[in-house]
Amino acid sequence: MKKEYSMSHPNFLEDEFSNEWHMSRNERYAFIKLLEIIKPKVAIEIGCFKGGSLEVLSRYCEKVYSFDIDPEVKTNFDSRFENVEFHIGKSEDLVPKALKEIDERNEQLQFVLIDGDHTYKGVQNDIKSFLNYTPKNSIHIIFHDSFNPICRKAILGLNYNNYKNVHYIELDFISGVFLKNEKLYREMWGGLALMVLEKQEREETLKINQSQKILFDTVYWRSIHPLRDNLLFLKPFVKKILKKN
Repeated sequence: MKKEYSMSHPNFLEDEFSNEWHMSRNERYAFIKLLEIIKPKVAIEIGCFKGGSLEVLSRYCEKVYSFDIDPEVKTNFDSRFENVEFHIGKSEDLVPKALKEIDERNEQLQFVLIDGDHTYKGVQNDIKSFLNYTPKNSIHIIFHDSFNPICRKAILGLNYNNYKNVHYIELDFISGVFLKNEKLYREMWGGLALMVLEKQEREETLKINQSQKILFDTVYWRSIHPLRDNLLFLKPFVKKILKKN
């Protein structure tokens, strides 16, 4: 007789992990499957937060470098993951140094998760750390929240044709979600973008794939982002006014 499981049954793959993990089910399955296929010797994670993705990386990778600005991350997880090396501070400063150390140690970086600073500048700074790195082998880079308009704009805002080691980009490797709860009312989050770096330089012009662009555009004009994100420049002025009052 065939067994039937509820969606919360522990036999479902993502339920094997105990840490709080802010990815949707389809994002989790894709994330785990990529790691199962690649079997990374070394991975980098930018943005640890509650340790959900780190727990998965620690299981499937031989070694993980984890970067976060919160010192509590190292305090909470250092003793739990023996194969993780924690770096606390700004990723834009620390990651290039770590990449140099990885080369000096003759380690093989094969996987990266970028899920840290979600501002336009922050996303681009994290991407640039790897665009300016010469890979020694294939490197799969996953960007979380590629469905968020600011993150997506930041990813699209770089000229990847200037970087010959970039061979593939898909902004909608996994589509994101449209939220309507009280905390995130009409906001667009989630989604996994995928970039692949290769040791050999690319000869042809790079195409940036957006397989769910129609979905993104349709949802965008029904979201809060066209109004709110375009008024972010007013935020400092609002803070000043509130302080005066």
